[in-house]
Amino acid sequence: MPEEALRTLERMRLYLLDPEEVPEILVFKSRCSRETGDCGAALGFLEESGKADEYPSVYAVLLAASWRFSEAEEQALKCARNESEKEKVIKFFRKAPKLKKEGTAAALSFLPPAGQLYLGEPARGLLSLLLNAGAVSFTVLELLEHNWVTGLLGGGLLLNETFFKGNVSRNVSEVDAVNKRSVEEFAQSLEYLLYTMGYQTDSVFPGQGA
Repeated sequence: MPEEALRTLERMRLYLLDPEEVPEILVFKSRCSRETGDCGAALGFLEESGKADEYPSVYAVLLAASWRFSEAEEQALKCARNESEKEKVIKFFRKAPKLKKEGTAAALSFLPPAGQLYLGEPARGLLSLLLNAGAVSFTVLELLEHNWVTGLLGGGLLLNETFFKGNVSRNVSEVDAVNKRSVEEFAQSLEYLLYTMGYQTDSVFPGQGA
C-alpha cells in the first residue's frame, strides 16, 4: 500500500530524526512515490537524500522521465560494464524524443496535416485533411451556385469545426499529452535496456515491470 505508506512518511518530522536516518527515509519516500506513479516526486526525494548516485539505474530512469536526458545518459553509462554496453547506451540516447512546442504545433496546423505529422499522428492527420477538404469543397460549391447563406454560414461553421476546433485547437491542446507519452515510453525503454544489462529498477512505472 504505497499511498498509505507515503502519507505516513509525510507525517514524520525529519528534523527530529538522527541525521543518518534521514537519507534512508527519503529513499523510501522516493520508492513509494515511484510505486504511486509520481516520478517527479520520486526524483525529488531521491536527489534530496543525497544517495542518488548509489542507485544509478533508478536515477537514470527518473531523470529520463523528467526530460533530463544528458544527466540520464551519464547515470546509465555508470551501469555499463563494458564497451559494448556503453555503445548500446549511447546509441539509445541518440533516439531521445524532442520536446514538442505549442507554438510550432499551432503554426503547422494551418497546413493540414503538418500539425498532426509534427505530433507523430499521421492517421489523424489524414482524417483531418479529408475533413477539411470536404468542408472547403462544400463551401466552394455552394458559393459557385450562388447559395451565399449556405456557403458562407454553413461553410464557415463546417470550417470552424474541422479546421479551427478539430485541427488547430486540438493539436495545441494535445502537445502536453504527446510529450508526456513520448517521454514515458522512452523512460520505460531505458528501464528495459538497463534490465537487460543486469540492473533491476524495481519497476519505476507501476504495472509495467522490467
